[in-house]
Amino acid sequence: MDCPKCQATVSQRARFCDQCGTNLVNNAEFLHQKALDHYHRGLIDEAVTLWDQAILQDPGFSKGFYYRGLALYDRGELQAAVDSFKTALAGEKEPFRVYFKLGLAQYGLGDLAGSIESFKRAIEINPGSAETHYRLGLSFLRRSDLDLALQALEGAIRINPEYTRALYTIGMVLSQKGEYQQAISQFRKVEEISPSYTAARFELGMALYREGTLTEAIEQFEKAVECSSRFAPGHYMLGESLRKLGRFSEAISAYNELLRLNPKDVDAWVRLGECNLQLDFLDAAREAIARALVINPEHREAQYLSKHLGEIQTPHKPGF
Repeated sequence: MDCPKCQATVSQRARFCDQCGTNLVNNAEFLHQKALDHYHRGLIDEAVTLWDQAILQDPGFSKGFYYRGLALYDRGELQAAVDSFKTALAGEKEPFRVYFKLGLAQYGLGDLAGSIESFKRAIEINPGSAETHYRLGLSFLRRSDLDLALQALEGAIRINPEYTRALYTIGMVLSQKGEYQQAISQFRKVEEISPSYTAARFELGMALYREGTLTEAIEQFEKAVECSSRFAPGHYMLGESLRKLGRFSEAISAYNELLRLNPKDVDAWVRLGECNLQLDFLDAAREAIARALVINPEHREAQYLSKHLGEIQTPHKPGF
């Protein structure tokens, strides 16, 4: 560590600088150095204590308030982090980073108006920050301001055309607006840049599914679960797409894979029962519907299918 006054190397435990005699115990900058060392080693509580001591020695120590805010944010104390960032702004020479982190903390608190204002101020200072445009877009999206969200997200893409998170989120906004063809175009861009982006493949499948392009949707859902075998929504929608095309045996396989991951998914049990019924596997259908009713006795579709199966006397095929 260095003495804040003469830059001589000193021990972290030093009380005075041997070269210039500076009192290090009460020096805000030296306490800040010690706090940073603790913070980077993951000793967040110890770091916060040292920054508390630093700002006690120098109430105008903006850097100390900023880094204290970072540590409090990491500790999940978002309101305290917001207060610390706001105090840091009073004398901060680099306000962009403070406004950005302040916006993140406000977003975490659900203070969307505050986060929007902070991200806008950050963009005024540094308009070339794609990440800030993206975060502003997320704040607008969470507030359901879809058009403003699109504007902010497109700002991020103008700066970084291959910013996959922003491209993906634009696709999500377009899907929410019901503009599925445009959403499909966005998700395909993400797919080209990052073929293993599971969520983008899944949402591309969902947009294709809503457009009725089931064969292409199946391809995307298959690729999604190939990338992430434990991605339960992908297995479910793969089953749904196959079922709608009358490919009941393949749908059964997809639902079974989902139920292996989540045995309590009542809708999957119902769909499994329905597919088995379509194939005349009545015993397997009854077993699936019975499992659904154990999970949710009030499930209306399961109740209807249970009654319907009870009225069928011919045993037909036993299933697997």
